[in-house]
Formats: sequence, structure tokens, C-alpha cells
Amino acid sequence: MSYAWRMVLSVAVLAALVVPLLRPEPAAAQAQLDYQIPGGWFYTQANGSDLGTSPKGYAVTNADGVLFYDAFRFVGGVDAVGYPVSQRFTYQGFITQVFQKAVFQWRPDQGNTVVFANVIDAIGDAGKDDWLDVVRSTPNRLPTSFDADATSFQDIVRKRQALLDENPAIKQRYFSVPDPITLYGLPTSRVVDKGNHFVVRFQRAVMQHYKEDVPWARRGQVLVANGGDLAKEAGIFPKEALVPTDPPGASGAPQAQPASAAPPPGGTPVHPFGYGFQVDQGNLAYGIEMTKKAGFNWVKFQIRWENLESSKGQINWGDIDRWVNGAAGLKVLLSVVTAPRWARPPDTDFSVPGPPANPQDFADFVAAIAARHKGKVHAIEVWNEQNLWYEWGGRGRKLSAKQYIDLLKVSYAAIKKANPEIVVVSGAPTPTGHSDGDIAIDDLEFLKQMYDQGLKDVSDAIGIHPSGFNNPPDDWADRKTVPTTTFKGHGSQYFRRIEQFREVMVQYGDANKQLWATEFGWASSSNPYPEYSYAKDNSEEQQAAYLVRAFQIGKEKGYMGPMFVWNLNFAASAEPDDRYAKRAFSVLYPDGRPRPAYLALAAMPK
Repeated sequence: MSYAWRMVLSVAVLAALVVPLLRPEPAAAQAQLDYQIPGGWFYTQANGSDLGTSPKGYAVTNADGVLFYDAFRFVGGVDAVGYPVSQRFTYQGFITQVFQKAVFQWRPDQGNTVVFANVIDAIGDAGKDDWLDVVRSTPNRLPTSFDADATSFQDIVRKRQALLDENPAIKQRYFSVPDPITLYGLPTSRVVDKGNHFVVRFQRAVMQHYKEDVPWARRGQVLVANGGDLAKEAGIFPKEALVPTDPPGASGAPQAQPASAAPPPGGTPVHPFGYGFQVDQGNLAYGIEMTKKAGFNWVKFQIRWENLESSKGQINWGDIDRWVNGAAGLKVLLSVVTAPRWARPPDTDFSVPGPPANPQDFADFVAAIAARHKGKVHAIEVWNEQNLWYEWGGRGRKLSAKQYIDLLKVSYAAIKKANPEIVVVSGAPTPTGHSDGDIAIDDLEFLKQMYDQGLKDVSDAIGIHPSGFNNPPDDWADRKTVPTTTFKGHGSQYFRRIEQFREVMVQYGDANKQLWATEFGWASSSNPYPEYSYAKDNSEEQQAAYLVRAFQIGKEKGYMGPMFVWNLNFAASAEPDDRYAKRAFSVLYPDGRPRPAYLALAAMPK
């Protein structure tokens, strides 16, 4: 693998790892083996002594703004990466901590985020390839010339992953997670026969497929070696960093704190890059089936509060339960909007959706969902396009970032109290190209206004709607590669608006969070509704190419979280004149057949 491609992979964001074993930390000290400490958790299980015989161990914390504890919790804690086996130390110029299955590195050069180190590569780079082969039956890496004929990263991915065809069991284990490249890296060796097992070396793992029963594995089982433990055993890290220490404030017995306590405001800043569709709940089963067939791992449902709580506390759980339970096997984002009539203020325009008079009513509703569906709902977006008059109670200069943050603030606290693991996403402003304070406020300006009102402290991720209109995703106001002349020049008309959103986050000291594109897409139609005239400029093939490229850009940026295509299957429920462009934006035809965009999204590397 060439040095250039190795560098690209070495900074893959840890949060892109999707782990199905996400769980909260222990509710109390477990026989004093591990317990909460200020800003993190202390573990003694891997201190080298018999369990419970030594108080020494390793702390995982957010100390000094290095957010290892937040990353650790979000990816699934011990189940995902094992116990810590080192203190923090500097390795390759970056703050590092070793866990049994992975190595965390803090990367200021990547927007202050946590990444997985290519730990198996690092062992080889330290001159330990022969040690791996002799002591741990791990084959040497293929020569760099293996990728000499590759013309793109996609070529390398296809060629490397094709090596797994030699062993279907290892291949199945590799692809059993939604994002194997981020979790394991690419194969760096062929399948090698080691006598009683086959083995493949990856950038961050080693997989062994056993031909016969051994004391640690059954015949046919595929094991994944602990990368952190291998690196520790290989001696590539400073010995002093591996020595367990006493916990902070070691005098007296450790005092466990309730795990139900919400994390500090703005916590959980490390989020996975993911692939999502917004799905029409009216055709739920087919939508979920097609989401999974495309290899996507997220689904978004819009939850219209007005239809689900007929009076205070009377929640129609039947629909919510059916939608959430129907998405089993996927991560779920709920975008909750539209206050019911009983909760609206008297001076509102009841002909359009709007917020409640008392923000606590909304907070109680979303908290009830968070509590009821722990482990099934992974993120909640608080409102949607609140910078637009018909999403925020009508005309008359009702648009207000302060009122929105008041709603978000109480909702954040209520959701985190009900379920600290849920990611709270701020409502995404819509791209308007217009800003009069009455009809709309410009999306970038509204984001700044939200930050001025305290957005940083009441969100885990920042929701955005980066639309492309009739512009390719790489175009910008000063870069035009298509012949069309409409919908040009304003930043909100380009997908690259994400770069400006990111600049605002950095400006307000919020670079530790990621942007979540809770809605994005390109419409394509030969006869669009007039308000969506740009859809006529996009062929179906362009729609497909633009969507794929947008995902590539998002993943390359390193600061994007999950991205949700608007939409998968709303074409079947579109109005006859496609008044809201549901059919134009959909990647399925009204009869459920795939449009070119769906086929391209399903085929793209993820």
C-alpha cells in the first residue's frame, strides 16, 4: 500500500466506527474494579494483577480538553475497545492512549478529534514484522508495489478487499460491521495458511479463522486479535506509560457516582460518519429493506408531535413504537417537529407548524421517547428549519434564535436525563438565500445567532441542510462547472456551504463537535413544480453522481457526522403535481424501483 494511501487511512475518524454494543457505563462500582472519577472512569481490570487484588489501574478522561472518555463511551466502551492498558503519553507527536483492542490518538490537525491509530501497521513500522510472524503468526505486509496500478482510493479498496475472497469466513466477519474500513482498516496481506488456522493482517487488526478446535477457539470460528495488546506486547510504546497508577484521590474507598447523571453540556462530541436515508414511515418495511440493501446504516424519521400527543401526557405510542422497532438493525435519528394545537401560543398562525408556548411540553415529549426507546433511538434532532416562517409559527417576525435555544436548552437537559447516550442534534436551518427576519433568516447567519444564544452548551452535534440545487458538490460561487446560470453565487446554494458552517463552529470554540447533514440531496425532474425549477437542470445520472460525491466529500472532511439523503421513498406519497418535490428528490421511483441515484449509492464504497 503506497505511503499516500496509508496516510489517508491513518487519520480516519474514530467516531466513524459503528459498534452495535453501545451501552452506558456501569451504574456503580463493580466490586471496586472500576468506578467513576471526575471527568471520566477508572479501570483496574487490566492492571496485571489478579482481579480485585490491586487498586492500581488506568483512567480514561476528558482531561485538558482531550476527549478520550467521550469517544470511549460513544463507541461502546469496554465492549468495543476493551479496557485501557496505558496512561496517556505522546506517540508520533500526538497524545495517545492504548486500549486492549485499539489505540486512541488526539489529532488537533484533524479538527481536534479522536482517531484510531493503524496499530498493526505501527508494529511493522517499528521493525517488528518478523516478531509478528514468529510470535503471533501474523504474515508480513504485501509490498507497496501491490497498489502500483491503482488510480484512486476506490481502486485500492476494491483490490484490497478482493483478497478476502480466498476465505469466505474471514470475509463475512470483516463485512459484518457497517464500516469495516474504519474498524479494521484494509487488508495488508493475503489469506495465509498457518497450519491450524488461516490468518489475514489488516491495518488495525488481525483475523484468524480456525480449522480445528483449540483451547481458545472452536473449529470454524473467526477471532479478531486485540491490536492494542499486540502493540503493547511488541514493545513499541514507552514502558513508563504502561505502568498502572493509583486513582485520583486514592485515599479511602472509591466513590461511585450514578451513571444516569447527564454528561456535561456539549458532551459526546465525537460522532460516527454514517450513511442515512430519510424514510417515509407510510411504507416502512420496504423503506427499511431498501436502506439495508444499499448498505446504509442510519435511518431518519420525522416525528410530528402534533399527531402523536393529543393532550398533555397522552402519547400515541403505537406509531412511534412501530417505526422505531421496524428499524431494527439500523441506527435511528428522530427529527421531532410541530407542536400540537393544545401546546401552541394563542397568537400563532395555526395554518402552519410552530413551536409550543411552553418549551417544557416539548422537552417532556422527547424525553419520554428517549426513555422508552433506550438502545433503539440513537439521536434526536430538536426541531427542523426553524429559520423559516412556516416552520416557526408564521409571519410577523416570529423567527428567533433565542426562542429556539430556549427550546433546545430544556430539551437537551430532559433527553440527557432520560438517556445520556442519545446524541442531541440541533435543528438544522434551511438554505434560503433570503434574510429579512420575517420570511426567513439566512442559514449561516441563524447558526451564528444560535451560537450567540448558547448553542455550544446545549448540543452534541450541529444539524445542517447543505443543498446543491443545480450545482455539483465541488462547485462554489467562484467555481462553476455546469452551463446553468440560475441558483448561483450565494453560499447557501452549494453543498460546500458545509465549509462555512465549520468555520462558524471553529470561531465559536466548538470544533470538537461534528456537523450532521440531517437532510441533503439533489432533485431531478423533467417537469418540476415551479418553486423547484432547478430540478429540471439535473439529470438522473447527475443526481446519482452528485450524491455519491457529496458522501465522499463528507467523509474526506473529517468533521462530518452521519449524512441523510432526502429522500429514499417519498415518491409514492408525493402530491400529483409534486408540490413539495418529494418525487424529484426521491432515489426510488413511485413504484419502488431504484432510480440511478439509489443504484449508485448502493454501489459506492462505504
